[in-house]
Order: sequence, then C-alpha cells, then structure tokens
Amino acid sequence: MIIGLEQYKTKWNIQTDSAIHPGLEAITSALEELGNPHKAGKFVHLAGTNGKGSTATFLSAILQAHEHSVGNFYSPCIENLHDQIQIDGKPVSSDELDLVMKQLSMVTTPLTDFELLTAAAFMIFRNHALDFTIIEAGMGGGLDSTNVIHPEIAIIPSISMDHTNFLGTTIEEIAWHKAGIIKKWKPVVVGKLTHEALEIVQATANDLHAEVIQPQELATVQLKLKGPHQLVNASLALEAARELLGAGFSEQKALQSLSFAHIAYRFEEVFPEVFFDGAHNKASAEALVETIKQLFPNRPIHIVMGVLKGKDYASVLRQLETVSDHFTFVDFDDSRALPAEILFSENSSKRKTILNWYDILPVHDNEEVTIVTGSIYLLTVLRNSTSPFFQCYQS
Repeated sequence: MIIGLEQYKTKWNIQTDSAIHPGLEAITSALEELGNPHKAGKFVHLAGTNGKGSTATFLSAILQAHEHSVGNFYSPCIENLHDQIQIDGKPVSSDELDLVMKQLSMVTTPLTDFELLTAAAFMIFRNHALDFTIIEAGMGGGLDSTNVIHPEIAIIPSISMDHTNFLGTTIEEIAWHKAGIIKKWKPVVVGKLTHEALEIVQATANDLHAEVIQPQELATVQLKLKGPHQLVNASLALEAARELLGAGFSEQKALQSLSFAHIAYRFEEVFPEVFFDGAHNKASAEALVETIKQLFPNRPIHIVMGVLKGKDYASVLRQLETVSDHFTFVDFDDSRALPAEILFSENSSKRKTILNWYDILPVHDNEEVTIVTGSIYLLTVLRNSTSPFFQCYQS
C-alpha cells in the first residue's frame, strides 16, 4: 500500500488492487474516462534501475532556473504520497489531491494503487498547465502505467538487476522493459549502461528512429548530492535540458541550479555524520560504497540496515561489508519488510546486532560514521518526528 493513499480511498470509497499488474489497458481506459489528461503538455519520461529520482530532480532544477513551471512524478514516495506529485519542487497539497480523488472515485475502470496515483498525477499536472512534466516510471518501463505519455525525450540513467520477478532474470530482459519508454523520432539520453543493456536500448531506438545520446560526465560542478554517480546523473539532466530548451538553454543557469539541487535519502546528512541513503539493490549499494570510500576513506563505518522482501539483500551486504564490520539490522513496521534475522544470518561481520526500529538509538562515537540504508520505507519510519532515533539526536 502506498503510504497515505488509504485515507483517500476510504473517504471516497475507491476500490483498488494493492498488487502489481503490469500493462497499459486499465490505465488507458481510466484516463479516457477522465478526458485523457496525460495528453496535455510536454513530458520527459525516466526509466532505469537507479538514478531516476536524482536525475529528475536535477532536470527540474535546471528547467525552473530557466523560469519554466515544472511538475514531477516520483516513485516511490519519501515521506508520504504527497511528495510523489510535485509542482515546482513542492509536494501537492492534501486539498488538491482530495479534490482529484473525488473525481477518480467516479471512474469505473478497476485500477491498482499505483495506477490510481498515476492518474491523479496526470490530472493535477493538467490542472496546472505546466511548461514541462517529468515522469518517473514506477517499475520497468514499457508496461509501467506511466508509459501512456508521448514524451519529448526519454532518460535511462542505469540498468541493473532488480524486480526480477516481474522484469526478468537477465540484463537483456530488464533492458527491454526499460527501453519500452523510447518513442518514435524522440531522443533518449542514457547513462553508463553495460554493453548488453546498451545493445538492447540501441536496437529499440534504431527501430523507432530515435537518437541515443550518451553525454560526457561532468567533472567540475560541486553538487549537494554526494557521490561520483551523481555527476553522471547531473550530466544526463544537463543534456536533456539542452535538448528540451534548444536556443533558450543557458549553461550558466543550468550549472548554478545543479549545485543547489537536493533530494532526500541520497546520501543525505540528517545529523552530523549520520547519513540516510536508500541503497536497496547491488548497483545502488555499489554507488553508496564508492561514496563512502570517497568521503570517509579512513573512518570506521556503522551500517544500520533494513530491506523489503524480494530484494537482492545478499549482494547489498557483500558490497557494504567491504567498508564496514559493524552492522545493525532493523525490523520495521511494514508487511513487506524482510525479517532482520535473515540479514543477520547472511552477514559475515562479527560485530552485529538486531533491533526493532523503535529501539534504535544513535551511538555518539566521535570516530564512527553512521550510514542508515536499505529500504526508503525504513528511512521514512526513522525520520518520523516520533522516532526515538530522531528525538535522541534532536535532544
């Protein structure tokens, strides 16, 4: 269940399926009932395993710096579902979302939770008559409910193993899904893809007469978002902005806006030397490890971790064990959470423990850096104002 969605469903008696059902038939039918709000405006579509949220945030910042109004649809949420739908960097208000949900309650086409929220986002973006709307695919690409749009440009930051129960068990299969967002005659900007993934993307683009753009990585920009992978994401956003704005593009405005862009849970320092990072698969864990090595090459690291079921937690652990021998595994309030004892038994460290989220208290160690990672849902629980973890730091 998407956090916060139940209150709207209950109020307006909206019946949806919490399961995932890839495909476009239901969302297309529902949007037709609503007057096809997804056909209004200029869209950018992002799909990929990691880097979508950061790239979307960078691009939004650049476009706003050029005095354009911008909508963003992120997946998943950070604090609650309101921050998944943003206008010029600000989450949609509960009043506005409530009004749209009232309209959605009259739709007769059965939808999933994510399809319902996708439809709500399109309606809100149409109501604001935005200059640009940046849409992040929820899972995969071609069969994701967001893939009803015809974007000006597509962006695929990365492709690696994730959601294998839906997308396939090989890079080629997963790449096929991601490449499904490419549209005829419209360019696609890609990050550092493996040879196998790039071949699939290139073949799809060739069939659609779409240009594949591989930008050079930025080297001189100082970013608030830390880690070498963020320079790659920033370069993708910069190239996409050039394509979108044409002669109206200003390098100076773009670079300045990149230096201020921020997104929660991307190696975010929530308290001094306590960082939140939502690394939940092998590729994002690799990026996190590189960031730790870059920023804290000689410091002891304490990893606090909890993940959802179905994730490749063993690969994540193998990566994190290269920079830390101190682990705390967390049980947290989510029916999809993987029991902490499984992480504990899989971990090779001799210094490890299991705690419930409400028992986690910070260790004030002048030497140790704490990295809280894994599921974004864990990070959200800990960030809640009632969490002892945060209360202890704030006191």
